[in-house]
Amino acid sequence: MKIIKEEKGVTLLEVLLAMTILSIVLISILNLYPQMGFVNKQNQDKAQAINIAKEILIDWQESRKVKSFLQINPTNQVSQIGSVFPPNQVNERDYYTEFKPNPSGTDYIFITKRNNFDVTIKINKSPRSEETSQVYKAHLIVVQVKKGNTTTSETYGYVKVKR
Repeated sequence: MKIIKEEKGVTLLEVLLAMTILSIVLISILNLYPQMGFVNKQNQDKAQAINIAKEILIDWQESRKVKSFLQINPTNQVSQIGSVFPPNQVNERDYYTEFKPNPSGTDYIFITKRNNFDVTIKINKSPRSEETSQVYKAHLIVVQVKKGNTTTSETYGYVKVKR
């Protein structure tokens, strides 16, 4: 009986083992694709919310109507806000659809929607002494962008109002 020492080629068992390992690796990689799509959607929503928050903050900071509202409106006229600063009057692009009095009474809270996001704009009624100068008062403004119940973005700045 002659034993063959030089084997050429691969056995069926080796081929099946290699295919099994390759299948496991490919299935693992393919399972990542739906997760990557979900993460990409979240990142896209977050980037859009950040841009919305920045745009609204800048528009409200530069709005003459917001500044004149903060100059004329005493802190105790919460019930008259609709007449002093009516909805849809911030500027041509940004309007608020609802005013909600803050229970603590320290902020004006305006609600609006932009591109399927809920936007809350809070403006401090009376600035603290360190936020004022002899020429300007600086009212803190916070813009919060939500999708559903989740806060997607939040930014803040100041509205400068002449004394």
